Amino acid sequence: MLNYSKIGVIGAGNVGAAIVNALVLRNIGKEIVLFNRDKNKAVAEAMDIDDTIPLLSEMKIKATNKYEDISDCNVIAITVGARQKEGETRLELLGRNTKITKEIITKLDKFAPNAVLIMVSNPVDILTRVAQETSSRDKKKIFGSGTVLDTSRLRYQVGKELNVNRKNVHIHVVGEHGDSEFAVWSNAIIGSIKLKNFPLPKNLELKEMKEKTMQIVKKRAYEIIQRKGYTNFGVAIAVAKLIQCVIRDEKKIFSVSVGANEEYNLEKGTVLSLPCVIGSLGIEHRLRLSLNKKEKVQLLTASKSLDEAYKKIKP
Repeated sequence: MLNYSKIGVIGAGNVGAAIVNALVLRNIGKEIVLFNRDKNKAVAEAMDIDDTIPLLSEMKIKATNKYEDISDCNVIAITVGARQKEGETRLELLGRNTKITKEIITKLDKFAPNAVLIMVSNPVDILTRVAQETSSRDKKKIFGSGTVLDTSRLRYQVGKELNVNRKNVHIHVVGEHGDSEFAVWSNAIIGSIKLKNFPLPKNLELKEMKEKTMQIVKKRAYEIIQRKGYTNFGVAIAVAKLIQCVIRDEKKIFSVSVGANEEYNLEKGTVLSLPCVIGSLGIEHRLRLSLNKKEKVQLLTASKSLDEAYKKIKP
């Protein structure tokens, strides 16, 4: 665990502000720096969140538009980017957010070269790859929020269907954080029992349960965006938990956006969501999943799609 934890959040929009709020509510870190190009926006959000501190735990929040103020942060979450529009896929956001990402990473390499960077902006898999290719820091210090929230959603839904606490549902959503993501059902375990051997509630068919729960997960973000224009609270908690893993060196496993292990035989350089151990160094271990034939095809398909999209913006 770090002796003094200072956290940076780039972007004071809906997601960035929600992440700061989540960090305060969960008492993660000692100091948070909220960076925004428009300083007044950052100041307003920081003041509003700062009013909760007297009712919670002591913490310092600083608003700024100067990169110098985040120079000694241990971990930095990057949330800046164009907002996803209704009906727009995450991949369609690519062109608008690539340039922004490159500019930010270049600045962070100058002012915070040792910090662990967590990409949150969408499409997160490709922008994580852009960040890794732009930065001079070790790639293990740059990863994306990936399918952490999607995995959490699925575990909750499966737990509801099986009448089991979600914490006993062990399954990962991998691949693209978006339309082609999929659950690794072949490795799903409930408690210590393989899902295929777990006693199902009356009138529940395993195949139907898998399809139903995964459809809920895939449609969730689109349904929220349709109703309120954006998502922020769920991803904020997901990112807060990743930040906590880094500053407390927790060594927990999450499905995050990383470069794929060579053993997967995917497109070279591909970044997508796979389970990793997260600690103070960032990505401490990239874990290899045992996949069945169908899942191998799904992962390769996601890899090709993401690689093609990346190559469209690569100079």
